[in-house]
Amino acid sequence: MGGISAFFKPILAAMKRVYFERLEGMPLVPLLLPNFGEDAPTRQLFQKEAFRGFTNPLVEVITDPARADIHLLPHNYPLIAGNADYLRACQETAARHGKRIVVFWNGDGTGPVALDHAVVFRTSQYASKLRRNEHIMPAYAEDLKGRGLFVREKTAALPVVGFCGWAQYKNAKNAIGSFLQALPHEAYALLTGYPQSQSFIKGLWLRRRVLASLSRSKRIRTNFLLRSSHSAHAKTIRLDPAQARREYIENLLASDFALCVRGDGNYSLRFYEALSLGRVPILLNTDVRLPLSDFISYSNFVLTIHIADMLRMDEIVADFWARQTDQSWFLMQLEARNAFEKYLSAPQFLAYAVEHLF
Repeated sequence: MGGISAFFKPILAAMKRVYFERLEGMPLVPLLLPNFGEDAPTRQLFQKEAFRGFTNPLVEVITDPARADIHLLPHNYPLIAGNADYLRACQETAARHGKRIVVFWNGDGTGPVALDHAVVFRTSQYASKLRRNEHIMPAYAEDLKGRGLFVREKTAALPVVGFCGWAQYKNAKNAIGSFLQALPHEAYALLTGYPQSQSFIKGLWLRRRVLASLSRSKRIRTNFLLRSSHSAHAKTIRLDPAQARREYIENLLASDFALCVRGDGNYSLRFYEALSLGRVPILLNTDVRLPLSDFISYSNFVLTIHIADMLRMDEIVADFWARQTDQSWFLMQLEARNAFEKYLSAPQFLAYAVEHLF
């Protein structure tokens, strides 16, 4: 497969030694799940499934900070970002022993981490604002391959573009807030001819524009299931989680392409779940940086569309579909699945990060 380099075996010759100072009662980052056997509490529905079978430790936890290869912030950064005393203590310990601190930020934020000499792994950031010490990591996505057959045959029919998710306003307040957040970016893009400004608009507004445009097209078939809430979080879901998950997976399986537009953060969980099923993502490029983009050839299995072209997405998809042969379409789906399986599932990425990026 041209887009994926040699298979990375997550068997480390010598596990890196990590030291950390834990806050009692605070869940640990998933990297430490094999070491402590914890079932970390989370309100992110289906996240635990991303780490099913993740039982072999990738690091050795030690209690002597001087002997550690690296110091670790053991909690997801958004949970402790406001705890200045704790962060200061971690910083001082690392500085005293001349160590770097590894930080995980799973969430929507794009701001800086308030620690010196940190190595930051984060899901959300803009490519143009990525700091030298930051790496983009995949969202914690469940491997959905076991939920059904993932290869779809290339047909002479119109391509099916699927989407199941939050794309309706919850209420008037939500609609007004989305408009106000989008307005300056839309105005700047219009007045300056710089469409990249629209990259900073939250996903709900962008999704609604793209979905409305696609729904009017005669060049593609749409398979849309639009919801008025975020269905992957216990706080926001408005229907039975089992039903929501079943409908979501069925939507992916019944589509040739999976439409992936950013959420509140500049990344898409759907992107990785689609790859796990061998679906070809249509990625709206909102100044996105993808994980390990230096050696994963995403163009071999992802159709990326610049934000300036979002309202002619149907033309681009239809022309792309017409150029595919039976073999090229099969290989594209296979490469999508291989990329997830070898590098972009959460455990595989963590194994790669520990060996090459820590």
